[in-house]
Amino acid sequence: MPVVSVKVDDRLKKGMTKYRNEIDWPEEIRLFIASKIGQKEREGASAAVRRMLEGSPTLPKGTASKVVREDRDSGH
Repeated sequence: MPVVSVKVDDRLKKGMTKYRNEIDWPEEIRLFIASKIGQKEREGASAAVRRMLEGSPTLPKGTASKVVREDRDSGH
């Protein structure tokens, strides 16, 4: 597994040392990094979907509810 180092100020280092028996710092940092990567990937996917939908035709407001109502009324 590759190693990543992070510089922290003295105050953070003291806090990390103080809670080293209660907090698995490497695991917490890995989880944080994984979470950030997931967030960025979701943002990228969302932006891609928005770009794809930009060219899509739009329908008048209320069209979806009208179609649903017609379908319900037709007995399906």
